[in-house]
Amino acid sequence: MAIHPTAIIDPKAELDASVEVGPYCVIDAHVRIAAHCRLYHGVYVTGHTDIQEGCELHPGVIVGHAPQDTKYHGERSFCRIGRQVILREHVTVHRGTIPDSATEIGDRCFLLAGSHVGHNCRIGQGVTLINNVLLGGHVEIGERANLGGAAGVHQFVRIGELVMVAGIARVIQDIVPFALVGPDGRIAGVNRIGLRRAGWTHAQVHEIREAYRVLFQQRGNHAAAVERLAALVRTAAGERLLEFVRAASRHGLAGRCRGRGAPPVEEKP
Repeated sequence: MAIHPTAIIDPKAELDASVEVGPYCVIDAHVRIAAHCRLYHGVYVTGHTDIQEGCELHPGVIVGHAPQDTKYHGERSFCRIGRQVILREHVTVHRGTIPDSATEIGDRCFLLAGSHVGHNCRIGQGVTLINNVLLGGHVEIGERANLGGAAGVHQFVRIGELVMVAGIARVIQDIVPFALVGPDGRIAGVNRIGLRRAGWTHAQVHEIREAYRVLFQQRGNHAAAVERLAALVRTAAGERLLEFVRAASRHGLAGRCRGRGAPPVEEKP
């Protein structure tokens, strides 16, 4: 184990023998760090935090610190970081605020400098947060979503898988899977390029495009749109979209981009 002499590590912390710890890092008790992780200088890991194999924590990263919540009074809670996660400079990830709850980041996520993950967030595998993305408490993000720089996400908002969010976006309502999201936090179209890069078939992409027309371009209330969507879906992708829109929502689903010149929900090929 390569540990710089200026690092401070509590004897109760559990570090694999292959972990590298740089200058002026602080690792508290109850922390577990798995094999082949590297902590650059000035990293602080605290709380009941579990970091899986192959992670990189760059200078100034803080993981597992107390949540920014006035209701929190020191109860035991957790922070869990998956495999091969990269946390760039000054990323902050806070532990849960409810007793025995957790903040969770999935495998192979990439959080760029200055990103903040609030208490009780759940981030799926392969998610990218560009610089200075801010996630309020209890935010959920699906696999392989990408949030542009300085985007802000309101607490308890859900963002579906393979969503692409514009930089400086203000996201205050749930974003359905596979969407392109404009700076106003509303749906600008289907993330067709992302879907094809992910290896989706033409049939899957076509079904999602048709599903978006049902949800966002046809008249009628939400319940009626969901029923029409249920009759439409045939692929696993469509089923996941249907499951998302049927689930309970604190803030409702984001709609189409507004205003003159707003892009269509889905352009013609």
